[in-house]
Amino acid sequence: MKTKQDQNAASRASAKQKSKPKKSVTKAASKTKSNVKKARSQARAKSKIVEENREEVIAEVAYQIAQKRGFRGDCALDDWLQAEREVDAKYSCGRSVKQM
Repeated sequence: MKTKQDQNAASRASAKQKSKPKKSVTKAASKTKSNVKKARSQARAKSKIVEENREEVIAEVAYQIAQKRGFRGDCALDDWLQAEREVDAKYSCGRSVKQM
């Protein structure tokens, strides 16, 4: 005759057998996950930097655009708009960035 302890031990053993085995994560998969996390973190950091200094970055890029064309003509607005597009595309901040 089985005691309650024997029955409990038997039921626990069968429950362990029924539980799903843990998936083993390979080293390559683990590295890939950490690389993805790192890339996302870096992208957020870049975006945050641009959000905080967006106008300064755009002004620098606009200046570089004007410098490339030799500062000829009155194209300051065109340079600024082109710089906005380049900065927004590079840092993926688009119009979601709070305008300063």
